[in-house]
Formats: sequence, C-alpha cells, structure tokens
Amino acid sequence: MATTIGFGKLKREMLSNDRLPPVARVALIELKNQIRRGDPLPTVFENCEGGLPPVAAGQTYYEFQVGEATAPTPRDPNARGSHRLVALVEAGGSILRMYYTQTHYNPGEWAQLQYP
Repeated sequence: MATTIGFGKLKREMLSNDRLPPVARVALIELKNQIRRGDPLPTVFENCEGGLPPVAAGQTYYEFQVGEATAPTPRDPNARGSHRLVALVEAGGSILRMYYTQTHYNPGEWAQLQYP
C-alpha cells in the first residue's frame, strides 16, 4: 500500500515495488545489480529541476532509463523515453534511496520506492 512522505515542502508517494509497471521492476533489478557489481555507473542525475531532495556530501544521484527509448524525430534526434529510476548512492556504492517517475522532467512527479 502506498503512503505519503514529505521532504521539506515537497511530498511524493512511496511505492512498493509490486505497484511498479513490469518494465520498471526489471529496470530496478538491472540498476541495483549494476551498482552492486561495481559496473560503470549510469548517468549522473543533476536534479536541476529540484524534484528530489538535495544530496549530502559524498552522495550522488544516478539515473537509469526504464523501457525502450522513444523513436528519434527530426525535432528531437536524441529522443529518450520519459520513465526513469534514480538511485541515491553514497561514495562506498551503497544505495540509500530509489525514486521512479513516468514523467522525467516534471519535478513533482517522483515517487520514492520502498527500498531497501
């Protein structure tokens, strides 16, 4: 069951993994395994829109695309899908929190996943 949590003025829904779309559950496992194995980390998520809480010293957000990318168009030759997982990772490689969105660029649309 989803509950609501707060981070300062922002509130977001907390999702259990069983409420994620199947493609997001697969991506979640892939992302966790990639980080745990010490593989090259995914793209750093800068949180420019301010949709997630600020990171502390020694922590970094990493984003991971969920599902297939959308087809490139003349207007957007580097088109990507809008579903994302973001992991808050500390310097030692431990995952602290996980977030999911279906609308990557809307700050208020992030759901914190029940993790670990």
